[in-house]
Amino acid sequence: MTELSVASRNAISAMLEAAPDSALGKLSVALRSTPGAKADWIRKRTVAEINARRMRAIAFGPLIALFRKRADGVRGMNFPSPILNGLWRAVSARQPLLLEQAEDMTVGGGEISPRLLDQLCLSAAAVLRDEPGAIWPGLDARTAQNLAACFDLAPMARAAMPMLDLWTGRPDADSAASLRLMMRDTTRISEDAAPRMLEILFANIREAPLILRVISRVSGVSGEERFLAESELADFGERLFEQVEETADDLDQFHPARNVPEEARVIADRLTRASDLMAQMELSLAFTHEGAWGARFHVLKQRMGRALENLMGLCPRMVDKALPMERVRIHGAMSRMAPVMDARTDGPLVQQARAAMTVLGMSKAAANVLGCAGQRTQVCETLEKRLSQYGDELIEALNAGEGPDESQMTALAVLCAEFLVQADAEVPARTLRRRLAAATGATAAPSPQIA
Repeated sequence: MTELSVASRNAISAMLEAAPDSALGKLSVALRSTPGAKADWIRKRTVAEINARRMRAIAFGPLIALFRKRADGVRGMNFPSPILNGLWRAVSARQPLLLEQAEDMTVGGGEISPRLLDQLCLSAAAVLRDEPGAIWPGLDARTAQNLAACFDLAPMARAAMPMLDLWTGRPDADSAASLRLMMRDTTRISEDAAPRMLEILFANIREAPLILRVISRVSGVSGEERFLAESELADFGERLFEQVEETADDLDQFHPARNVPEEARVIADRLTRASDLMAQMELSLAFTHEGAWGARFHVLKQRMGRALENLMGLCPRMVDKALPMERVRIHGAMSRMAPVMDARTDGPLVQQARAAMTVLGMSKAAANVLGCAGQRTQVCETLEKRLSQYGDELIEALNAGEGPDESQMTALAVLCAEFLVQADAEVPARTLRRRLAAATGATAAPSPQIA
């Protein structure tokens, strides 16, 4: 049998619609050299899906962002992605001539008329109101009406996109006036259109706190926290606080003795993103200790700073347990500290130290925001001194042929270098690796980068 059955074609089409863009591109390339009628049909269907997504992205423009969750995890207006596929199919079936005109305009690298694209968006709004059940089985009437109202605003949102960077940066008087005029014009479409337009803008702003600048410029209050906290648009600020408070709760619950290094990396990454949010919030709003948001922000900042300080304070003790040293006699009453040559490199003490050091290594930016950069520097300096001494003693023992097991001592040196990198001591770590390579006759491995 050389042809695909109808059921197979439908199943493949559904899989292609659900596949990410990157997968479609790779599949299209792979199928070019695959012979057979079935492979040819799949390739053509893949290319058609790629072209449909390209046209859909152009047509729906700023509305596309409403069908994916924000990368920073902050809550925003969001619709299930399957709606997008069904909606585009419905619009394509309803407006074939418009789509044909749009395709013709792109020939030779041309641009599609914004008015034509706006017509496609208004057609999408009509489809959502007329036949929501045909778009996606899970689409309820309320969600369909809400999304249709967003598509009503597509022409204005499309015109606003080139101004977005200016509105979230340092706008001049004319651009600030254009923002207020645009928001005023939305009310001609519907009374509740202004908050919905802000949701569309928010979905297209990469750094979530910058929406506060847009809101303050719309209201003309220049970032006055008290006004924004008490306005109908306060929910945008509350979303930022929600994200930071969730991270603060997780940070309070984290402890290297209970969490593995992979979990430490997750919490450290969340801490970095939360501290970035906090830094942007401070830049976007004039916080005061008397204001509701300002007092809440101050308490939250202190709480997270203390939690990070406590975690950083654990690092030297945990490293001491993971890479223990003991006093050895040199001559008579003379003694010195030397590494315990047979210490384990894979036990729970090592895992706990790795978890603590992972947080330390990834917390530089967060420590600056939370006001504990000084303590972090002190902890790193203490660790660098301790680990450098440990590494020196270990290499000397290797060169002298001392120790019970060269492979075990090598593993300890590698672990020591790993901890040096996480303590911001990249140069001593590279030196230790080179000395280790010379002592063992191996090639020094490149230093891992701590994100």
